[in-house]
Amino acid sequence: MPDKVQSINLTSPPWPKLRVLVIDDQHSAQSFMKSMLLRFGIRHIDTASNYREAISQCQQAAYQLILVDYHLDHTLNGSELISLLRKKQLLSADCGLVIFSADASARVVLSALAVEPDAFMTLPMPLRSLQEKLTQAWRNSQARQPVYHQVSEKGFDEGIRYCKEQLLKHGPDYQLESLLLDMLLDKEDWAQAKRYIALFQTYHPSAKVALAEARLLAHTTDKHSAIQLLRRLVEKSPMCLDALDLLASYQSDTGQYHEAMLTANRALKLNPAASHRALKLAQLAAKTGQGEPLIQAGMTLATHLPIIDVGWIICLAEYCAAFEQHYFSQPEAKVRRQLRHKLHQITERAHHRVLPAQRPFLNAFRQIMDARLLLAQGATLKAKRRLMLGLSGYFGCLNKLPSVILAEALPLLLQLGETGLIADICQVLKHRDRFDGHSQLRMQALRENHCAFEALRKLESALRAAQSACQSQPAQALLQFEAILRDYPDCTEANLGKIDCLLRIPQSAFQCDFTRQLAAVSTMPLPPLLSQWRTLLRGQISHLPESQFRSGQYRSLRRELGPVRIQTWAPLLH
Repeated sequence: MPDKVQSINLTSPPWPKLRVLVIDDQHSAQSFMKSMLLRFGIRHIDTASNYREAISQCQQAAYQLILVDYHLDHTLNGSELISLLRKKQLLSADCGLVIFSADASARVVLSALAVEPDAFMTLPMPLRSLQEKLTQAWRNSQARQPVYHQVSEKGFDEGIRYCKEQLLKHGPDYQLESLLLDMLLDKEDWAQAKRYIALFQTYHPSAKVALAEARLLAHTTDKHSAIQLLRRLVEKSPMCLDALDLLASYQSDTGQYHEAMLTANRALKLNPAASHRALKLAQLAAKTGQGEPLIQAGMTLATHLPIIDVGWIICLAEYCAAFEQHYFSQPEAKVRRQLRHKLHQITERAHHRVLPAQRPFLNAFRQIMDARLLLAQGATLKAKRRLMLGLSGYFGCLNKLPSVILAEALPLLLQLGETGLIADICQVLKHRDRFDGHSQLRMQALRENHCAFEALRKLESALRAAQSACQSQPAQALLQFEAILRDYPDCTEANLGKIDCLLRIPQSAFQCDFTRQLAAVSTMPLPPLLSQWRTLLRGQISHLPESQFRSGQYRSLRRELGPVRIQTWAPLLH
């Protein structure tokens, strides 16, 4: 028999016993709100001025009510802070969440309600109204706490049982009904979900119930029926963002891409701060070949990047995947140049949005993205330079880079034949147990590319053979390196190896032509060991007589080499 759950008296909050946190970046507003709360008899009131202080306070104390200003600061707004606290698991189920603002615009209200607080307040507010809002927030938190407890301790079945018991005992309750339907649909108990949806639609209809019905229809009947239901719901509640999101998703699933794009654009205009809506619009715009909404979605995304964690760069990577789809479908070089310029503007806007500590990751990502576009156009040397610049700050600490950047870099390194960096990145990824969806897709595509990895194994074998012969049989090794360079003309190890072999062969046998090899390795940063090898070879070349070079090469070679400082070479290959 399941344990009997005691029902909770939800009539009046125990004000003197509640611990409350007020989060506002204006100290005068903090003081005013605190004075209002004191009039209710609340005695335990803490304050925070920014997200760092809020995190610290929530780590030290368990709050029954948290009140946060929507326009908190330039880093995070109130909705984003609530999302951050939830991700860090710093909020208990019985903590009532209240967002307040002096701005009652539809955009602010919808953005605030998107994180499902227990109440939203528009200031100034009469004392009585404030008390009613806080009372309702507390009641909501107390009503859901037992449900969450049952689910966490004993699973969905006990949570479902408790919701049913409370609804039978106390009558209609929007929150309990929503929790019950969510659990039934997540459990895929379609039959029972259908019975309760019909019951709630008859006695206590709401947008939440209609959304649940649409999800049920999509799984048990067809998505076209769900689309019709959602269209009726949107006509009745034009600012129901959840309905617009679900409608756009089902329209896309059924091939109605143009209609889905219009729906997604409508949702984004209502709530531009939601990154998933900007990404949805970008993906649909790319699929339908619409460049303008694609760029608009990118600008909106960059303005509102979710910088509370590494999710911001995952959003950028997902957007760039949609951008690439549209970019490579354009046959005219002029259009592609314009799109590259727009992408640069988007990443510049992102640069102003992200925190200073996040900008090195953004700079690395921008270089890698440029490399992807250049490599696809056949500009391999320029692409390699961009790629190496992007990774250069992390050559000795690749483990500090987010998985999404490593996953973006791997296919490019594979194509260029940079075996050392490939091995280092694979070693880092091997020790990571969690990946975002975009990185998983990139790595799954790599795993399925059996030809590329077979070519990589052959490349590694050929490099080992050539390197082992370089000292004792430089002429033979030279031929081996040249064979590698036919398939991987910008491979760093093969280019350095060829120069090394040329310097070991007697000078009378040939006149040196290092132009292509130096171009492939001299104008970009390299990992430490390869960089040391390059420095050693540069030093040796700088001491060769001018007669050793073919006519016209010497001056250009000197310009490219610049001043040489010979270092001790830590051997990589021998």
